[in-house]
Amino acid sequence: MKTFVTLIAFLLICLTGQSQPGDYSGPAKLTVNAFWDGAAKLEQSIAGGGSNLDKDKLVTLQRKIFDVKAKDPAYSTASMEAKIASLKEKIEGNLKKNTEASVAVMDKMKSTRLYTEALKNLFYYSTQLGNSDLPGIKERIAAYKQKTADILTMDRSGAGKELESHKTKLKITFRQAEKDLYELDRRCREQTNKDNAAVRYYELMLTQAFWDAARQVYPEESDFTKANDIASKLLTGLGTIEQVYALAEKSKEQKINDTRLPEPAVVDPALEKLFLDIFNENHAAEFKGKAIRAVVTSKDWSVQRHEITGIITGRTRRAVIVYKTSEGRCYLTGNFFLHQEYIGSSFTSATTSPYGILGSQEMRCQNVH
Repeated sequence: MKTFVTLIAFLLICLTGQSQPGDYSGPAKLTVNAFWDGAAKLEQSIAGGGSNLDKDKLVTLQRKIFDVKAKDPAYSTASMEAKIASLKEKIEGNLKKNTEASVAVMDKMKSTRLYTEALKNLFYYSTQLGNSDLPGIKERIAAYKQKTADILTMDRSGAGKELESHKTKLKITFRQAEKDLYELDRRCREQTNKDNAAVRYYELMLTQAFWDAARQVYPEESDFTKANDIASKLLTGLGTIEQVYALAEKSKEQKINDTRLPEPAVVDPALEKLFLDIFNENHAAEFKGKAIRAVVTSKDWSVQRHEITGIITGRTRRAVIVYKTSEGRCYLTGNFFLHQEYIGSSFTSATTSPYGILGSQEMRCQNVH
């Protein structure tokens, strides 16, 4: 019995020794050696960050274990299987690490793209307004300011090129900024129509928001801060929109008081009456008033010729008209033209009004003389 136990122990020692490739010389030796060579190379690949082929190489190693068992069923593959488990864990670790790195790169690219779009929306932006922009203008300005607040919370680290590009353009814009801001202020103060005054006021407000955005995105640029400070100072001077309306009304009254008739180029009662008659025939309904005074502003008739042949086709004369409404208000028109055709060898007496009149300005009736 003792001899049998000793024999079993000896066999176990021999079998255990066979799990080490250097000590093994059985029928699966080449496959065992190939396994450990492949495992060493795969270990190196994993240590270097791995490749897309690592999983395939691991499968190949697993097949070699099956081959070893087929060639030598008595051979212990425990260390080979342990190595497979270790390699598999490392490959999965690399895959996780690479996936996380890839996600980080994609996230970085996305954040850069979003920041670039935000920059474009902030600075490729026209601050010029028209009367049609008045509805919803407060909301528009608030939305622009929100864009500024949003971009300040975004990652800008990947947008260096775009930041420099916009900075260069903003520096060019700044060259005219001070002049443009004071011009906006002047135009706002001179308006006699409250809607027109509001347009200039809100345009100045939107421009201030623009330079405030530039100041915050580029805090190192003192010029952008200067433009923002000028705009803020001008807005403070104008006050609220209600104060702007009051200023427009005051300017309107002042302009009405100051409006006078121009000096006549000629005094010709018959010609003046012709202007009055043609105005009343063609424009009285349009302006809701009757012409009461004409001031001729061209010294003579302007002859018109065919642009190709040079043949005389007609002539025009210019004046301004004062008309009075049914409410007793007096208005001075812009330029008003008469036209007479040239037929045969003379101008016809038939007179027309060929062009529209570009508006009118109220004036005090006592100043019509």
